[in-house]
Amino acid sequence: MKKTKLLAIIVIILAIVLTIAFFTLNYTKEGNALIATTFIKNEATYKFDGIPESFKLTDTVPLKCMYCWEFHFEYQGRNSGYGDRTNAVVNPVITNHTAVIAMEKGTITSAVLDNIWDMKVQKLIEPPTPSTTTQRQRAKR
Repeated sequence: MKKTKLLAIIVIILAIVLTIAFFTLNYTKEGNALIATTFIKNEATYKFDGIPESFKLTDTVPLKCMYCWEFHFEYQGRNSGYGDRTNAVVNPVITNHTAVIAMEKGTITSAVLDNIWDMKVQKLIEPPTPSTTTQRQRAKR
């Protein structure tokens, strides 16, 4: 009987701790910043040649929705380019990168590097073509 009560108390305490950790990560600015930081540091471009000493959070912008933020990071890479370039020819030049991560309740909704690299799907962002820009303008009217 004593073991059952002790086990029940341990389970309840563990559930409380996990609940607090979940809400801390998902509903606080600091928790979301930690998630965004971890995402970038595990993203292919940073992992390939990011310089850890250069990594910094430069700005935090609250967004219109509750528990939403946009985090701006800067870091330098040892080579030009994006993603995992293991078998590619690289230009060994220090490259400044700016990452913008949009978060909502612990979920990354957008992750863009240098306004041209989508870190979530690991590919260049297609610039709008003149025809799609014209179509969007007509649709707004």
